[in-house]
Amino acid sequence: MPKGCLRCRLAICLLLLTHVCFSQNVRRFKGRVVLFDGSKALNNISVRLVDQGRGTTGSDGQFIIPINNNVSTVTLELVDSDQSILYPPGGSVAVPRDSSIATVFIVGDSPKDILTRAVARSNNEIKNGLLQLGVKQDGIEQSLVAFRDEIQKMTNIKLEDLKDQIDLDRRRKDFYPQLAAAINNYTNEAKDLKDAFKFTARHAFDDPQAMQVLTDAVTSYNEAFEDINRKHSGYEEMVADLWESEAKATEVREWFNYALGELHSANIFTLNLKIRDINEYNRGEIKGGRRKEFKDTVMREIEASQLQLERRLQELDNRAQILLSRLAM
Repeated sequence: MPKGCLRCRLAICLLLLTHVCFSQNVRRFKGRVVLFDGSKALNNISVRLVDQGRGTTGSDGQFIIPINNNVSTVTLELVDSDQSILYPPGGSVAVPRDSSIATVFIVGDSPKDILTRAVARSNNEIKNGLLQLGVKQDGIEQSLVAFRDEIQKMTNIKLEDLKDQIDLDRRRKDFYPQLAAAINNYTNEAKDLKDAFKFTARHAFDDPQAMQVLTDAVTSYNEAFEDINRKHSGYEEMVADLWESEAKATEVREWFNYALGELHSANIFTLNLKIRDINEYNRGEIKGGRRKEFKDTVMREIEASQLQLERRLQELDNRAQILLSRLAM
């Protein structure tokens, strides 16, 4: 046998043997990264297992990293992230025997960040309380300085970080009512529109007053829709800036996408078009024996859209309450 061929075969055998040995000494570790409140899996997050390797989370928050077969515990770290692993403590966990089991890692703001925001909130609450009690400005400032000095003695919070958070907390309190009002106004107008179609649409074919009620509900809804359609990008940016949280900004964005997309485009826009059909009927553009059939068809379409809208409105309302409660924390 030619020497060249022999060398090739030996090299191939060596590679195969190495691969077999490597496969026997390596297993995979599967994990999943979620926010501390369980509301969202974090995708496209870079992670690393100390002394093992790196990975990136997928759309479901999962990642897979090869580890040595003899490793019994691993420690996960987030790469280039402002968040911390809250559970398991320190990111350390025993490796499951079953490699198909995904270990859940819960992440959130660091304890120091949470404490700094809590102190900032307390600072502003003390200030507002003293103002309401009529304490003069000099006395208020002295009390706040003493409060912040005590906090610094007990913690490692920097005064500059605390001042920044105090300012952010004040700005959040100023902005939150604007966002809540826009969300609640749109939700309420959408509910009113749904009720108007549910209770007056059939009467609007023959009763001008019922038609006016329906038209007014559509007009009011359209104003609320135009308001959030025009401002929602600004709301998202403000939440990202003031709450310093892309996760919260994403929740706001998803709420508006649901409202302006699935709710409006799929249901309410269709209902609004039915005003035109009812007007055609009332102007006598539908003649003779076609009138009853036309009215029945339009009403079936309205009732189908109205039922879908009712379900989506419940979902929208639930999302709004969860979103606003998280931003109020």
